[in-house]
Amino acid sequence: MKRVLVVYYSQSGDVTRAVESFTKFLQTAEIELTWECIKPKDNYPFPWSLYKFFDVFPECVNGEPPEIYPPKFGNDEKFDLIILAYQVWFLAPSLPIQGFLKSKYAKVLENTKVITLVVCRNMWHSASETMKKMIAEVGGIHIDNVVLTHQGPPLATFITTPRLLLTGKKNRFLGVLPAAGVRDEDIYALSRFGKQIANNLAALSDSSRQPMLQGLGAVEVNQRYVIPEFIGRLVYRPWAKIARFFGKQGSWSRIPIVCIFAVQLIFAIPIVLIVSTVVQLLFAPLIHKKIASYVELLKSPSGVD
Repeated sequence: MKRVLVVYYSQSGDVTRAVESFTKFLQTAEIELTWECIKPKDNYPFPWSLYKFFDVFPECVNGEPPEIYPPKFGNDEKFDLIILAYQVWFLAPSLPIQGFLKSKYAKVLENTKVITLVVCRNMWHSASETMKKMIAEVGGIHIDNVVLTHQGPPLATFITTPRLLLTGKKNRFLGVLPAAGVRDEDIYALSRFGKQIANNLAALSDSSRQPMLQGLGAVEVNQRYVIPEFIGRLVYRPWAKIARFFGKQGSWSRIPIVCIFAVQLIFAIPIVLIVSTVVQLLFAPLIHKKIASYVELLKSPSGVD
């Protein structure tokens, strides 16, 4: 019998639905499936309040996660595979997942094969690379990455995603914009990955670090988001450090800084998208190779086709 641990954190419910679909074919007599929903000691309500949403920004970017409640699995338990499902907050893994990976409980990943499943709007590149590093730091063996993004073009999700986060409403907006979150069809399609794993259980016992989900369309990289994310990281870091200098999460002393950041971000996002488009058009010959190399890194380890 193979032991599979599912570690996840979800707010809107999309991550929960995604990982349930992913594991549909893993619920068999040959597999012992253990579920662990990360519970942070800090409260992250859903829907968010506007200020609370922006107040987690400095800690997300600076990598200062909250403490989490002890998981149900024991410190010495061993699993054949760990599926780690998470959201992206401010171009970084969500704070509860960071809290898990920086806790003593992350020891469970040591020398164990790990598959990550990210569910987010559309800018997942930075968070994915951060996750790879964090998994490696605790000795995990990252063999696959699956990416599931929200439906709709970027300008539409610029409206529908914040609406979802702040009101909890997923329905079509104004009869024009698509529903928020991920499509039901995309969630249902995740079951193909669990089926692939269930059909190749023997691979969980070998010592290779080969991907199991190649050829299944696990990840699709949209190159037009590469430069906007790069600019976003450059902009976020100083703001995060300044806000943190004025106090911890929830402190009144940093309210003005967080509010200023939130206002400028609303105007900065469309400007960054336009500037990055111009940069790619003007400097394409100079940056093509670097972007192509980065895209290949993002595709790893599962590939696209």
